[in-house]
Amino acid sequence: MKFISLQKGGLHRNQTRTAWAFCTPAFISICIFYLFPFILAVFYSFTNKMLVPRAGKTTGFTGIQNYLKFFMNDTARIAFRNTALYALMVVPAIMLFGTILAVFVNKRIRGVKFFRAVYFSPQVVTMTVVAVVWSYIFSPGKTGLLNSFLALFGIGAQTWLQNSGEALFCLAFMYVWQTIGLEMIIILGGLQYIPQELYEASYLDGCTIPQRFFYITVPLLRNTLVYVLISVTIGSLKLFTQVYVLTNGGPDNSTTSVVYLLYKAGFINNQVGYSSAIAVIFFIVVFIISLIQNHAVKER
Repeated sequence: MKFISLQKGGLHRNQTRTAWAFCTPAFISICIFYLFPFILAVFYSFTNKMLVPRAGKTTGFTGIQNYLKFFMNDTARIAFRNTALYALMVVPAIMLFGTILAVFVNKRIRGVKFFRAVYFSPQVVTMTVVAVVWSYIFSPGKTGLLNSFLALFGIGAQTWLQNSGEALFCLAFMYVWQTIGLEMIIILGGLQYIPQELYEASYLDGCTIPQRFFYITVPLLRNTLVYVLISVTIGSLKLFTQVYVLTNGGPDNSTTSVVYLLYKAGFINNQVGYSSAIAVIFFIVVFIISLIQNHAVKER
């Protein structure tokens, strides 16, 4: 018995070492590409580090000056407001329509695989390509694709991305169109693990379709929906590519996001220290939002 116990203990240790051996490449990659750059960003946020150093000016410690500069900057407040408004438009839309589409393509009907492929297809195209395509759709003037369609109903041409009141909404609509397919597939995976016997029993008990959805589907999709909620929220807060390709933060800073402001400070204005401070603040905000979401929707 003693020999067997030692043998089991040795097997357990070997399994642990094997697990660490398999995890080591991923752990090294995380340290090199995520942990170390973040530590470096925290350090640079307290300095006047520049992307291209000027002659005779060395990098020095500035304390919390970069953070004070950020909180006293009107453009920074606008960027946070735009990012928050963008997330409030995107997240509920993707959660709602992604779930509806997943329920629809979960049906055993002819041609359902075709619809799954169609809904998912925008996800395989990079956001840069999507932004270029939608730039033609949102083109101002009567020749624009969307304006040409609206003209059929007697609606005048809109300026879309050149209008400060419409530009952010256009970016949000484009992101929902491109992302909803992936979230639909994730939710569909959760739906297919729900036993069909539950639906059959509820049908025999006289439950309506809304009752089956809210009392069976939603509770059993809880973990899947929590994952989708957190991942979509983080993805929406990282608004950058659409802004960079289509609007450059305009018009009148109506589409300037926090990440675009970070990029502009570091790579255009040469202020790596200030850009690092924005990155640290943004990380803390996203981390807090994720914790709040996880706490609010966790199982009790």
